[in-house]
Amino acid sequence: MVKMVRPTASATAVALLVGAIASGYASAFAPPISHHVRASTRPTASASASPAATATQIQMQNLLGGIFGGGGDASEKAVAKPNIPDVVVDPDYNVAIGFAAYGIFLVAIFQASLLGVVLGGLTLLFASFLVVQTNRLRFVFDETSFELKSGLSGELADTGENVVVGGANRWTYASFKNWDFLPSKDFPILVYFKETQTSADKWEEGPGQFDKVGGGQIHFFPAIAKVDQLEEQFRLRGCAKVDE
Repeated sequence: MVKMVRPTASATAVALLVGAIASGYASAFAPPISHHVRASTRPTASASASPAATATQIQMQNLLGGIFGGGGDASEKAVAKPNIPDVVVDPDYNVAIGFAAYGIFLVAIFQASLLGVVLGGLTLLFASFLVVQTNRLRFVFDETSFELKSGLSGELADTGENVVVGGANRWTYASFKNWDFLPSKDFPILVYFKETQTSADKWEEGPGQFDKVGGGQIHFFPAIAKVDQLEEQFRLRGCAKVDE
């Protein structure tokens, strides 16, 4: 006579868990059932599962859906690119004022002699030129490029071609190879930067003939704009710098 062994509670739970997992895998990879087939399918007593098994099945389906199902719209996952507004750097008259003061000093130290008048007069003339340029030119940073524009009329306008190497006074950030302030940021007289956007056959023209380190065209501008703002924008826009 064969003795019937009654399953324990733990064995029943294990069996239900295995059945739920198997059912979850099957439902995840099985082709979808058509509407009319679903309508004709009636659940049987043996197909029903306990609430615990149903919850386990749902968790397994969610897990498999996260792995194989794409996990939602890709546009929702994309990291939004920071929107950096265009910036027009404020003018700075310190260089012009410095040259004007030096011109007056030359006239005074030579006691208004002919030499003092000539040297001091030329320096004062250059200071006046810097005042006009500071009032006229604007350094502009937009989404892709650094540009020199004219703002004398109250509206920004193109400055035309570069007087040394030709081409527009506009350079992409990706073309930058170096930038700095000369002789230093604490005492800026010139803004310097180096780029490769200019055609290579022009790199030896103008100030580029003095640069023997690497390729690219170098530019110098009087520091007629706030250098702290220029530095901030150069760094923010990712302009390359040799010592960094």
